Amino acid sequence: MKQKLMRAVRKPRYIFFLAAMLMLTAGYLVYLFSVGGTYTLAVAGGKSVDPASVRTSLSREGVVEVKDVSVGYNVLKEPFIAVEIVGVGVGDTELTVSYEIENYTEADRATTVNHLFVTPAGVIYDLTLDSFHGLRMLFVFIIAAMTVMFITLVLSFRERRRKGKFSYSMVAQGGAIIFLSVLILIDGGTLLLLGGFFDYICTRDILRAAAYGGEVFVFFTALPLLFVAVALAVSNIWLVRHEGFRPQNLLGVLLGAMVIGGGVIIIILEINANTAPSVQNYLLEVVEVAFCYIFCYIECMFFSTIYCAAASTRYKITEPIDYLIILGCAIRGDGTPTPLLRGRVDRALTFEREQFQRTGRHAKFVPSGGQGSDEVISEAESMKRCLMEQGVPAEQIILEDRSVNTYQNMAFSKRVIEEDAGSLDGVGVAFSTTNYHVFRGYTLADRVGMTVKGLSAKTKLYFFPNAFVREFIGLLWEKRWRHLFFIALISVSMALIYTILQL
Repeated sequence: MKQKLMRAVRKPRYIFFLAAMLMLTAGYLVYLFSVGGTYTLAVAGGKSVDPASVRTSLSREGVVEVKDVSVGYNVLKEPFIAVEIVGVGVGDTELTVSYEIENYTEADRATTVNHLFVTPAGVIYDLTLDSFHGLRMLFVFIIAAMTVMFITLVLSFRERRRKGKFSYSMVAQGGAIIFLSVLILIDGGTLLLLGGFFDYICTRDILRAAAYGGEVFVFFTALPLLFVAVALAVSNIWLVRHEGFRPQNLLGVLLGAMVIGGGVIIIILEINANTAPSVQNYLLEVVEVAFCYIFCYIECMFFSTIYCAAASTRYKITEPIDYLIILGCAIRGDGTPTPLLRGRVDRALTFEREQFQRTGRHAKFVPSGGQGSDEVISEAESMKRCLMEQGVPAEQIILEDRSVNTYQNMAFSKRVIEEDAGSLDGVGVAFSTTNYHVFRGYTLADRVGMTVKGLSAKTKLYFFPNAFVREFIGLLWEKRWRHLFFIALISVSMALIYTILQL
């Protein structure tokens, strides 16, 4: 594990990531320490402030000094009092600013009090406004850090796709890429549009942006998600018309209903939170914030799985293959393959013949599948007979006839290949299955520690969406504890951030 981690860190993309993050962090710290020792307190002054009437006082001397007081105008052309402060010590103090508006008496003086704290690093932090010099640049730093992470993930994702290393971690990378891309567009656009208003943001604004990032993400992706939900429902209607009504033929409708239901829940939580009493409002807001992040987490996983599954079916195998695993499925009552299983056999056979014509190198077939209680022979035996009918000699076929699911297909096939080849080192292995099932095959092969390449057999178009939804649910269930961990982490983090915002 340690050696694997060290090899990963040495890859150019991770070197780029570490170097870029170190440079960004160092640059921001240099900037912060160079400007953080000063602070400009902007006090709204009403329509007309008499500059000569402005007075300042400190509750504790030796912490900060007031260097200058002036009256100016903000980006909204509103007058304000600018108090220039410099840190001279460590600790906290209260700065009181009082002033009077022209043509008013001394008794009509306005007063503001700000609690200031100077850190050991010399940075002045305004505890009253939750602000400091360098806060705007911190926002820029966060966007830049997300961009660096986005580039690193894209480079890793592209390499996995190019090399055919389809796995569950690729789905996670794709989901993170989708989430980061939307956030970068939103935050970057906000930075450009608001411009000078960022002089007035505070730390709570950044925390608020983090807390409501999930809600913003859901809003910006609502239209494409709704389109997918409708398309899944339509595909299920198409499937039922061709294959008949069965509960498993309505998975797309179920997923579409869950998508629309999730949006309705978010709207209901938003409405009730705005009209509820304070304690109930707090609880509803926490639930809404956490639910939005959980919703966008599953949404990103879904879109990433769609892309990864499609990419896995289009991958072209270029390296020589020594063993071709054919994943089994149900056979007919007379022991012959169903059209679905025949498609997998034909795809493996076509590839093997093309490879032999191209390289003069044969591959051995590994039909994989046991015998069900309602089957007259094993699925592996059915596939073997089909192969031999098409001219494949028996010595070119190795049966794996004990597996009852796809995981066992991979695990038991790995065992028989190792027994035949002596070792998997330097051995090329591929598997043939139906297009909607290819990506799942990759993930299960990865679980058993076998490097494989996938061959995609076509199926009827109306069958694919519903079958893909079934595979997606299978992927979620397969990694359910990891998903539950992240969902719990998201919920706790959002509750913590929202609680801080309420303090």
